[in-house]
Amino acid sequence: MRRFVRRSLAATLTIAAATVVASSAVAADVTLTRPGLLTSAGQSPDVTIVKVLLNTQLKLGLEYKPLAQPSDLAGMKTLVVVLGVSTKGLGAAGLDLDKELARVKALLKAARDQGIKVLALHIGGEARRGKTSNDVISLVVPEADCAVVVAAGNKDKLFNQLAARRNVPVVEVERTTAAGDAVKAMFR
Repeated sequence: MRRFVRRSLAATLTIAAATVVASSAVAADVTLTRPGLLTSAGQSPDVTIVKVLLNTQLKLGLEYKPLAQPSDLAGMKTLVVVLGVSTKGLGAAGLDLDKELARVKALLKAARDQGIKVLALHIGGEARRGKTSNDVISLVVPEADCAVVVAAGNKDKLFNQLAARRNVPVVEVERTTAAGDAVKAMFR
């Protein structure tokens, strides 16, 4: 029995290590440049967490506009979109889901028209999934150049399914801090 447990543990650790290596390799294949703009798609508080992680801890110096408009993309080379819907956040911003989807759609179109790379980032795990968040995820991920997602938020592999439409690489990480490291590795 002990031998079985040890073998199972060793196999699990090998798979986990391979996943980290594969995720790092995907991250290494995607190059993002500054200046960059950090925004929200869904107005969840996750965008504030990402701001602290990327700008305060990792010193990426991204401009932060949770309600970014297409005009805010002037001079930008990268758009980082943090995914996850909060009805409280939408209400506080004076938006409903339809208005937020229209804003994000216009932002993505402007980014594509201007040749700006788009990174989709989801750190909310399972708690930040559901129909409204899935609507935002379904809008952004197929338009992104890369997606980084905390594994707990991709148990159903929705990110992979959406990304497959345009061969968008998906980097799956175990924790929010690892998401920050994956993003930092992409910036040159």
